Amino acid sequence: MKGRHYSTEEWQYKAAFVVQFRSETNIEAGRFEGRIEQISSHQAMKFHKLEELLAFVASALAEIRESEEL
Repeated sequence: MKGRHYSTEEWQYKAAFVVQFRSETNIEAGRFEGRIEQISSHQAMKFHKLEELLAFVASALAEIRESEEL
């Protein structure tokens, strides 16, 4: 269904993530250590930098948007 838009509830579920930070995280020093998981897909990864965390989120959200266009 091209141009389909998720309802607010669908989007909130598909765009939900769990982020777990490890004790080595030191935000002031720019050190991010942890794990992120997308709730709906159960895809997960460990991250060692903020950029890795944000790249995972960006990729997951892009996949959601692409699936809207199918």
